[in-house]
Amino acid sequence: MSAQAYETVRVNDRRTWQSLFFGIVVWFLDLNIVYPLTSVSCHWGWFPFTIAGIPGLRFIQLVASAIAAILLIVFIVLPWRNWRPFQHDPRLPMTQTEADRRPLMAYVTLLLNSLFLLFVLASVVSISTLTPCVSGGGAS
Repeated sequence: MSAQAYETVRVNDRRTWQSLFFGIVVWFLDLNIVYPLTSVSCHWGWFPFTIAGIPGLRFIQLVASAIAAILLIVFIVLPWRNWRPFQHDPRLPMTQTEADRRPLMAYVTLLLNSLFLLFVLASVVSISTLTPCVSGGGAS
């Protein structure tokens, strides 16, 4: 497919760049909110409450991770909508991606935000299974 045929596809390139930037920001904020909360909470005794049988610290971390996951899903769908119009042959979906900058950038943004979402989901597993504020008092 020639470069002239791509000119007929209407894609909001700004939305792809915004998804890339805000996906990185959401992941960065999730990391810098969720992980420090454990040490601050253990040191100063923050979040001593329980909600539905879930300790307060764990609840706050899960809520922050859920908000980050929802935002990352939005930032995955937006570049997917920009990438999809360039894929004309459903049997070979990746053949047109590298032909132009716009579908390639949308696909890279989609993959990067998907990896960020995977990291957020992995942190949810560690938040749910590990017990914070427990010293590892080994034999001395």
